[in-house]
Amino acid sequence: MSYNNEYYVSLIGEIFDGYSVSEFAGKEIFIKHINIRDQRYLHKYYEFYKNRALSKGIESRDVAIKRIIDDELWLEEDDLKISSLEKEVKNLENTKKALYLPSKIKSFQKTIDEKFQKLHELKTKRSELIGVTAEGYAENRAGDEMLRFCLFKDKECKEDFFSKEEFDELEFYEVQELSHLISESSERLNEDNIKHAVLRPFFSLYLSNCENLKDFYGRAVVELSANQLKVAMYAKVFHSIFQFVEDIPDNIKEDPDLLLDYSESKRGGNSSNKPKIKDDAAASAVFGATKEDMEYINKEDGETSLSLSDEIKKSGGKLDMKQMMRLAGHDV
Repeated sequence: MSYNNEYYVSLIGEIFDGYSVSEFAGKEIFIKHINIRDQRYLHKYYEFYKNRALSKGIESRDVAIKRIIDDELWLEEDDLKISSLEKEVKNLENTKKALYLPSKIKSFQKTIDEKFQKLHELKTKRSELIGVTAEGYAENRAGDEMLRFCLFKDKECKEDFFSKEEFDELEFYEVQELSHLISESSERLNEDNIKHAVLRPFFSLYLSNCENLKDFYGRAVVELSANQLKVAMYAKVFHSIFQFVEDIPDNIKEDPDLLLDYSESKRGGNSSNKPKIKDDAAASAVFGATKEDMEYINKEDGETSLSLSDEIKKSGGKLDMKQMMRLAGHDV
């Protein structure tokens, strides 16, 4: 989804600040954007509670999966389906990057979405069958700790909003409300929004200045939030594309996904996925291409395309092999 310019300006400002501002129980609350050191702390917390759960006899995920297979509630083949679908989705994503025609890219994305939906359904069913595991327990406890860990009374993120004792005394609905505040912040700062923000015209002046992160942000890299690193990463990527990729169509310059796909297709050079069009042909037909595809090809190659359906109509409803070959630029 694309938003207006003011939204993205605000988003970048929020990321530069390193925190989001909200309200809880009538008080201003600051939500810290975590960095790599914070992630390490939270991982240690996860491991502590995972080991604690195992010591109290709660099953690990692997043991729980073996149990439901032994009890014939889940088939080993279903686990293989999950592994297979994960590989398929990954391979399809990689193949999509090498595609050239927009219609083919859309078709592949539809297949990817369908595979991902099946994968999600299988994983959900398995989770319901295995119930509580040591990993699940640890994830919940680490989630609670992350909740408390990210909330502060001040924009410097120095004074905790809750002490451990205060947090433990919160009602369930209050914890849910706090979780919702953090979820809202995370959703607003998702990767797709960051990519779009970096490509907006107001950020263009900064694209070439993200090479040295310490100079750009004025802080050591280890102190930067994950969001700040993503901004810099995409700025570098897009700056490189604009420097080294020629003839970028205007209609994709502010669409990060189309721009990345276009860059991949150009980098592939003479990829077999790219339609072969004869250089000296006055007009070319690309079979299997939609009207949108042909417009896209024309912007790159500067050639005049022919609509296959129009040519068929001109020829009385059919084309012979020689006519087809001439449309493709062959001298016959």
